[in-house]
Amino acid sequence: MAGFLPAQGEGFWLGGRKSVKIPVDIQHNIILIPVQINGSFEMNFILDTGVKTTILTEPLLTSFLALDSLSNILVRGLGEGPPIEAKLARDVRISLPGVAPIKLHMLVMPEGLISYSSMFGRPVYGIIGYEIFGRFTVEINYQQEYIRLHEPFTYKPRRRWGRLPITLKKAKPYVTASLLLPDGDTLREAWLMDTGASMAVSLLDEGLEPPDPSIPAFLGQGLNGNVYGRLARSPSFQIGEYLLEDVITGYPDTSAIPVLPTDHGWYGNIGSELISRFHVVFDYPRSQVFLKPNGRFRRPFSYNISGLEVLSAGHNFEKYIISYVRPDSPADQAGLKVNDEVLALNGQSVDGLEIDEVYGSLVRRNGRSLQVKVKRNGEVIKTRFKLLTEL
Repeated sequence: MAGFLPAQGEGFWLGGRKSVKIPVDIQHNIILIPVQINGSFEMNFILDTGVKTTILTEPLLTSFLALDSLSNILVRGLGEGPPIEAKLARDVRISLPGVAPIKLHMLVMPEGLISYSSMFGRPVYGIIGYEIFGRFTVEINYQQEYIRLHEPFTYKPRRRWGRLPITLKKAKPYVTASLLLPDGDTLREAWLMDTGASMAVSLLDEGLEPPDPSIPAFLGQGLNGNVYGRLARSPSFQIGEYLLEDVITGYPDTSAIPVLPTDHGWYGNIGSELISRFHVVFDYPRSQVFLKPNGRFRRPFSYNISGLEVLSAGHNFEKYIISYVRPDSPADQAGLKVNDEVLALNGQSVDGLEIDEVYGSLVRRNGRSLQVKVKRNGEVIKTRFKLLTEL
């Protein structure tokens, strides 16, 4: 599958240049790329290899962005909800820094369905994937926070980088890799390389139960709603020549998955917690991906042992609201509840903090104490608990 590539040698979208470097913002290992729609101001979109059609999640902008030729369409994604009645906008012009405008179709989600802005603490307007990956060879540097779009016919891979073949199905990249399970079995299967998923590895097979020990967890937010399941550790995951050990693995509740991946020959996702340990190049035109371990490669896999998930709220995303408390976690045992507003962490007010700084206080080392001050129904409550790993 060659996507929407120009004729060889044209360099159409890059103005004759071989590559364009674009600074990006990376939070929770998810890439936010600046785009313009029909000549608009710059907007943050999630760069997601798991998405074929560009998605606008803020429909109130439809008129402002001059989106017309709208038609109804049913969409189904991960999450607990029913199919979504979305709109399809045709012939939309997307612009990236240093890149000629690209014309594409765009899905417009219903109002109030999903907002990624509260997850990132800044405006995030949608998701873009194949319309970029299908046109360019895309280099991602997670540590230095940039992507580089290469003219695909002139791109030459660097030496000493691991090369893996990928298979494109419905415009999404799949790679063969091996997961070693705690019982000693090895799953050598096709996995979706999903830059829009934060979990390191998600195993989407209803026939495999999470091993002991495992804990309940919030695993992410899909188009159809929240995804819950369990977390466990797998002894190792091997992708090409690279072996990663003691990998946190998600086991989503398969009842929230409309079509199980195993019905279509793949077993789960390789997410950004794992992909971000590499300098990576996606080369869809030649059905390959290149990997080079970066400084994060040997970092131990961890998870949020506090048991708290928070979302930002308020006009300027200045408030932090607890959105999930893991059952039996230290936070749960300390009495914290969903919808509590976080006021301070370890004696420091959260005023002026970015959401990744808030999570930096929550995701502390095993055995450390965490003091949390919250407001609940007008009452200020203080609690302290020790962070203890359960996996």
